Amino acid sequence: MKRLHYILWGRLILPLIFAACDSGDIAENTYYSSATGQTVRFTATLTGTDAWEAGDYTIALAGFRDGSNYAVMQHTLPVSVAEAVPVVLELNNLTGQVNTVEFAVTDRLRQRILTLQRITLADYPDTQDTIRMDLGSIDVSLFSCLQRGILDKACIQCHGGNGRMAGSLDLTAGHSWNNLVNVRSALLDEWRVKGGDADSSLIWKILNEGGENMLHYNHTEVLSSQFKENLDEVKKFIADWINGL
Repeated sequence: MKRLHYILWGRLILPLIFAACDSGDIAENTYYSSATGQTVRFTATLTGTDAWEAGDYTIALAGFRDGSNYAVMQHTLPVSVAEAVPVVLELNNLTGQVNTVEFAVTDRLRQRILTLQRITLADYPDTQDTIRMDLGSIDVSLFSCLQRGILDKACIQCHGGNGRMAGSLDLTAGHSWNNLVNVRSALLDEWRVKGGDADSSLIWKILNEGGENMLHYNHTEVLSSQFKENLDEVKKFIADWINGL
C-alpha cells in the first residue's frame, strides 16, 4: 500500500513541481515596476507671489498626461512663500502616467491654464537621477504670467517680435504693460485692462466670436491656434484678469 501511495504521489505532484520551474510560463506572467520613478526638482527665486494668495488660480509644479489638461499630480506654491527667497518644489515617483512636468498656472480643478516652463520626460529616458528645472529669478506676478504664457506665445509674433509692431503696439516683455495700460490710440480707447468689464473690452471682443472682423485681422484664429487644448480656460483667465482678478 505504501508503495502504491508513493507512486501516486510522484505521478501527481512531481509534474506540478517541474511545471512550476518552467521558465517560459514564469517569464510571461512576471511584471516589474519602479518603486521610485523619476523625480523633477524645481528651484527658483520668485517675486510677485502675493498675486496668488487667494482666488481661483494658483502657481504649481504639475505633472500632466498627454491629451489631458488635468494634472495627475501637483505641488502648489505655498501661499506663505517669502519674496525673493529661493523656493524648492519636487514631484516624485513620476511613472508612465506623467509625460510632462510643468511650472504652470492651474485652477481649482487642477486644470492647466498657462504653461510657464515645461520638461518632457521622454527627453530623459535613461535618467534615474533627479531632473532639475532651475529658473533662476522669475517674476510670477499676474501680468508677468500673462506675458509669459499668452503674449509671448501668441501675440509678439506680430506685436514687437523681430521689429514688427502691428498697429504700433509692442507687446514684448518690458513694453506690453505700458502699452496695455496707457493705450493712446483712439481705436483702442475701449480697452479695459484692470478692474474693468470684459464684455465692453476691445481685447475681449477681438478674441471672441465676431472679433475676426475687427481691426482688419483675425485675432480669434491666432489665439485658438496656440491654445488648441485649453482655449476656453485661457479665455476665462483673460476675462477674469480684465475684470480685476
